[in-house]
Amino acid sequence: MTTLLSLAGEYVKSINPSLLSSPPPSIEQTGNDVCYLGPNGEDHVDHLVYCRDLPEGKRAMVGSWYINHERHVIEYIAFVTISFLVIRILTPMLSKYPQKNVSNLNPPLHIKVLTFIMYSCQLSYKLQGYEGKILFMLMPCNVLWTMWAVLCFWPKLSSQTMHIMYQLIIPYSALAIVAVATPDTSDLVMWGEVPFFFLMHYMLIAYPISCLRRGQISMLPMPGSNDSIVSNFLKWWVLACAYFALFYFGVAVPLSVKFGLNINYMMHPPPNPGDMVSGPNFRLQSTLCCAAAFFFVQFLATVGEFFAKAAGTRYGKAKNM
Repeated sequence: MTTLLSLAGEYVKSINPSLLSSPPPSIEQTGNDVCYLGPNGEDHVDHLVYCRDLPEGKRAMVGSWYINHERHVIEYIAFVTISFLVIRILTPMLSKYPQKNVSNLNPPLHIKVLTFIMYSCQLSYKLQGYEGKILFMLMPCNVLWTMWAVLCFWPKLSSQTMHIMYQLIIPYSALAIVAVATPDTSDLVMWGEVPFFFLMHYMLIAYPISCLRRGQISMLPMPGSNDSIVSNFLKWWVLACAYFALFYFGVAVPLSVKFGLNINYMMHPPPNPGDMVSGPNFRLQSTLCCAAAFFFVQFLATVGEFFAKAAGTRYGKAKNM
């Protein structure tokens, strides 16, 4: 088993042998800081890629073998397998969205217009940046914008698919809050890119609040469902965690390794207060932090909707007395 794992680790390393064993310093220290080894892992001066030679903004997003190759294999297999099984088990158990309310799922015109503008601007920034910057459309908040774009413009999307996407958007909005609270703007170097960063994240927070207030999204069990509020809450929360883990371990990590970039900080930890998230278990720590953030935001949305509806019911009864 150890030999098999070692072989798998060597294969992972062979995908991109130019990565360093630790992240390069974020600020030039020696004048000759190295960001990548040679194409085949050569450490001779003629083959090295120096950080000073990289396009502006890319240095902050350089990937590395912060954790060993075998650990990459273990986490990939474990997270992808468990997430896939959870999704397969939970999906048939989800309540069906009532067909009579399908029209409620269509985003209003102002959401569509704003989404088109914001998504187009973000794509433009990514396409005009350094080589590989477009891959950072896989960052969580950019994926959220992609989900909104699909909801707004994808033709013939089934009502159940839209229902699931809305339910996932609510807990994932926690990541927009985290991005605003602890912003990393180190690779945002184009004109207007930093203020746009904050604008797009604030809008990602405002969108679901608006939809909840209009009743377009409901975090409570569907009418006719046998689920309790607690079971409904837990299903959607676990499903959100599973999709998130499947996407970032199953898609973002292989792409990070292949292109030598730190997409969603899957190759080494992000800047964080006191380096609380660090060491060989940093991805497990990040996963737990994300799951806790999803839980908290989904809990607030569910409780808020419950009490809002309860207050509305009491007001209606009092009005009719």
